[in-house]
Parts: sequence; C-alpha cells; structure tokens
Amino acid sequence: MWAVRVSKSFSAAHFISGKESKCENMHGHNYRVEVTVGSKDLQPPGMVVDFVELRSRLESILPDHRLLNEVYNFNPTAENLARHFYNEMAKFYPVLKITVWENEDCCAEYSPD
Repeated sequence: MWAVRVSKSFSAAHFISGKESKCENMHGHNYRVEVTVGSKDLQPPGMVVDFVELRSRLESILPDHRLLNEVYNFNPTAENLARHFYNEMAKFYPVLKITVWENEDCCAEYSPD
C-alpha cells in the first residue's frame, strides 16, 4: 500500500456553540488541512495521484477567510471539519484520512474506519 499526503492552509473564524467556554466567542485559526490518499496500485507514470492535482482539489474545498458558522450547517469543530473535508475529497480520491490542524499543537483526524 502506498500513501501520499498533501497539506494546504487557510484562515477562518468560527465559534463553537454549546461549549461553555471562551470557544463560544468568535475567534480565528490559521488551519492546516492534510489529506492522505492511498492505493495498492500505482497509476502511470508510477504514482498514487499527482501532488499538484491533489493539492488543487483540496484548496478548492477550503473556505478561506470565511466565518465557518455561516458556511456550514454543523458546529465547525476541528472534528466535524475533518469529517466534512473527508467526505468532499473521497468523492474524487481513495482517501485514508484527513487531519485538521487548528494550530501547531492541536489537530483532529477523521477516517471512516
């Protein structure tokens, strides 16, 4: 099994409803989203997927400089964002997992298994 991974950053604001803490206040993050794609077979000329194509697709689904609560109909936690980005990318690639970093120390991962 081969696995390839690309990442892309975006900046956005959000607030977490139902969490009685400072996270209920609007605040922002410089997110980094990593997508890991896997395959047991390589496509010609010997790759799982072209890095440029994969990064471009990832970039196309990221809501840069937006208020995430206005973009999505779910509470935009890192965990929910990871699942959402997984579902979007899995329409095009055999995604193994998505990792959403809110900062350099905290991330959430989602994979279907």
